Amino acid sequence: MNATRESKPRRPHPAATKERLLDAAERLFAEHGIEGVSLRAITRAADANLAAINYHFGAKQELVVELFSRRLAPINLKRLALLDAAEQQAEGQPAPLELILEAMIRPAVEQSFLCASGSRRFMQLFGRCLSEPDEAVERLIHSHFEKVIQRFDAAILRVLPRLPAQELHWRMSFAGGALHHALLLCGKPSLMPAGMHRRLNPEELIRRLVSFTAAGLRAPV
Repeated sequence: MNATRESKPRRPHPAATKERLLDAAERLFAEHGIEGVSLRAITRAADANLAAINYHFGAKQELVVELFSRRLAPINLKRLALLDAAEQQAEGQPAPLELILEAMIRPAVEQSFLCASGSRRFMQLFGRCLSEPDEAVERLIHSHFEKVIQRFDAAILRVLPRLPAQELHWRMSFAGGALHHALLLCGKPSLMPAGMHRRLNPEELIRRLVSFTAAGLRAPV
């Protein structure tokens, strides 16, 4: 006699649950701000329970740390690797300014095109965090960019040794704003001229951002 067994429902894989929680938190934080979202709202949106938050993160702050690390750490590691390659290629001489800027810009643009919806949500969240100051979040963002900023500032000053450090700070802040704004525009076709969004590709955007930023850095003080 062939007995049929009822298959037991599969439990979600822990890694999948963790990603759902991060995705849900990212979307809700972007829409309502970090302080405006409860853990219960996150678990409800992720179709999980509060125990899953405790299991994977321990607390809300640790979830925020993991969320930023998930997006920023791979980009910044790639930036530093590309900068290393540009400096090695220069063989002891200052690396070309355009290659330095491409190392800064390319990883963010490529990630934005590779993971469009997730990158748009994170860009929205990142912008919100900058406009709604929170000391803990500011320290977290600073921890991700401190080493990167130091490396890129040093590389640029080797190319432009007469550029005052204070002026470099402002010009790189403007460059970061241009990059952030461009990535947000890529996710909003309605804000771009007709037909332009369909023709946009990452290489074209990288070229334009590098050219724009290089001109700004070389401008007279």
